[in-house]
Amino acid sequence: MFKNYFKIAVRNLMRHKGFSFINIAGLAIGMAACILVSLFVVDELSYDRYNKDANQIYRVVKDFVNDDGSKLPDATTPPAIAAAIQREIPEIEHVARLYPGWGNKFYVRNGEKKFIEENIYRADSSVFDVFSFSFVKGDAKTALQAPNAIILTETAAKKYFGHENPIGKTLDIDFWDPSVVSAVIKDVPENSHFKFDLLAPLRFKDRTGQPVNINTIWGWYNYYTYMKLKPGADENVVDKKIREVFKKNQPENKNYFYSQPLTSIHLQSNLKWELRPNSDRIYVYIFGVVALFILLIACINYINLTTARSALRAKEIGIRKVSGAVRGALIRQFLAESIIVALLSALLALAIAELLLPGINLITQKNLELFATPNPWIMGGVLLFAILIGFGAGLYPAFFLSSFEPVRVLKGSSLGITSKFNLRKVLVVTQFTISIALIIGTLVVAQQINFIQHAKLGLNKDHVIMINDFGYLTRSERRSLKNSLQQISGVKNVAAADGIVGGQNWTNTIRWKGSKNGQLINFLTVDPDYIDALDIELKEGRAFSTAFPSDTSDAVILNETAVKDLGIPEPAVGQQVVWDESEDTVIYAKVIGVVKDFHFTSMKNEIKPFAFVTDNDRQWYLTVKLAGSDMQRSIQQIKSTWEQQVKSRPFQYFFLDETYSKLYKAEQNFKSIFFYVTVIAIFIACLGLFGLSAFTIAQRTKEIGIRKVLGASVTGIVGMLSADFIKLVAIAALIALPIAWWAMHQWLLDFVYRVNIAWWVFVAAIAISILIALVTISFQAIKAAVTNPVKSLRSE
Repeated sequence: MFKNYFKIAVRNLMRHKGFSFINIAGLAIGMAACILVSLFVVDELSYDRYNKDANQIYRVVKDFVNDDGSKLPDATTPPAIAAAIQREIPEIEHVARLYPGWGNKFYVRNGEKKFIEENIYRADSSVFDVFSFSFVKGDAKTALQAPNAIILTETAAKKYFGHENPIGKTLDIDFWDPSVVSAVIKDVPENSHFKFDLLAPLRFKDRTGQPVNINTIWGWYNYYTYMKLKPGADENVVDKKIREVFKKNQPENKNYFYSQPLTSIHLQSNLKWELRPNSDRIYVYIFGVVALFILLIACINYINLTTARSALRAKEIGIRKVSGAVRGALIRQFLAESIIVALLSALLALAIAELLLPGINLITQKNLELFATPNPWIMGGVLLFAILIGFGAGLYPAFFLSSFEPVRVLKGSSLGITSKFNLRKVLVVTQFTISIALIIGTLVVAQQINFIQHAKLGLNKDHVIMINDFGYLTRSERRSLKNSLQQISGVKNVAAADGIVGGQNWTNTIRWKGSKNGQLINFLTVDPDYIDALDIELKEGRAFSTAFPSDTSDAVILNETAVKDLGIPEPAVGQQVVWDESEDTVIYAKVIGVVKDFHFTSMKNEIKPFAFVTDNDRQWYLTVKLAGSDMQRSIQQIKSTWEQQVKSRPFQYFFLDETYSKLYKAEQNFKSIFFYVTVIAIFIACLGLFGLSAFTIAQRTKEIGIRKVLGASVTGIVGMLSADFIKLVAIAALIALPIAWWAMHQWLLDFVYRVNIAWWVFVAAIAISILIALVTISFQAIKAAVTNPVKSLRSE
């Protein structure tokens, strides 16, 4: 029986090649989009799940609590809390700390092989009890026991030692003692919220060379603490006990500690000092829904075209019914045909997805793979997916076609499928409702991303390069290099800082002398030229100056928000803030200037309190402001100067605007993917509209011929043929507008600084959709309108 179904299906596909191609291509493109989006969604949901017992692993984080009760979420913890909770909370099985490089560039050498490394982490030896890293060489129990041990990933091992066995061999790392390779592990998976290339023991020395006991340090918030709970432990109970432990050791500190599930960090955490840029679960939900919409549009095409062709198969169905075929057999036949079409589409979809995957990886900066390793689950899942789609898409056509009455069909009576309101029109409206909503979404997303990328930040990040490794030079070397760079004609200004505005900065709690409430303030240590170099506007007072030696010890410049939050009265210049205090000592700093608010972090967040201080010894990054013309020549001159004066480290730089771009990585990916899925959705909808209009116009060939004989113009006929479809698009637009407005309004609420949804977005979306529909229909309409009426009427 199935063999007979297959023969009939193939015969019908070959007899109507054009419609078969549209059906198969439409479904294939929809499936391919669904496969690609599914790969992206699955990858986003898989973060950190490679760890054994991932659901028992948590990260300890905190809210900095100001004296006024306001909270600032932060991912870092003091090192002492790890030892304390391991000792005092029985529900915790293992605790491990990570200490990242904090932006430092390490110069790592093995003989003639020299590389700059950024991803060097330090960790407790218990890190292998919490996380699941696969050892290629070495033993997890002893790999971090020796003070000078170093663990390499496979990639790092090949980079420094090639195919040699690296165990027991030495690497030289900047000012460290020679490091001995103790183990090699597989590369940290890309779907991890942190990633390192080299891992060293968590040990530090003070200035005299003596080991530092970090288990007693409660004020150094530079560590990341992870814990693995015992099976059945309640994380809420553990959180309460963590807060009790902290309060016991730091009774005057108001910081509020809690835990985050490891598997939720990538999509649900947006704390200060995340180890890698995170994504947002809302994007995963949106892409999942959009993928289903694209598949729905493809299925609608199939239903529309199949039911539209029903008249061509009416006599076949009538004869088969007269010959004894029961309705159930006809339903099974049409479902089999639909499933065969879906299976053919699935094979084509896999090929399309594989061809498009490199481009998707380029856009998303991921390494998604479809056929990297033989995986029967992928093929089985796609085949099952295709069968379900074929069954679902073919269900209505099967029942519709099998319901024809043989007497009416064979007498040539109307089948009752030409009413003004039928399912085909509803489905066309549904298709274009989705398409128009996606067009509106694309325009709003592009408008918002463009706004946050080009909005006035309160500083000038254009034509600014940041030079690494400045902090490794002595004070005299830094001064000499800076003076030399300022002599280059293409260099407008040179300044130094201990971090990157838009990236790294440190925090400290201070208070106005006249207030008892302290506030956590973001700080950047800069030299006197920094504020001018970035065109940060002074509202009052002055910038730092070498003419005032005291600036390096007791001066501070605040932004407007810091002045407001600290409660400093106007004028703020000349006021004092409490920098530090103990039982018998209070250290003050004087406000010498106030700068206008500027954005030093993502525009998804409101501007926070910020302050500048100056210190001749905290100069780690060099900020160079270039003239707009011939920047490459200026950079080459800067490189030449660096190489002449700095023999120990290679010249490395990056543009400041790249730092700001990283803040919007998730949004930029969202914009790109959303644009492409919208194009796919519109293309599939147009493909179906093209097929449906071609078939509809073919049914009206004689009507068109009669109209032409009676004097109808080509323009009038094209307008008549297009009008019915344009009406459907117009109805779809009316439905799509409020839905799209609501959806994009909800998305924009995630941004503190956002655009208003302009009226022209809706007008543009409607105009684009109508234009696309007209272009799609016009080819068939014009072809029919210019056809010689003699050809269409010669059989009458």
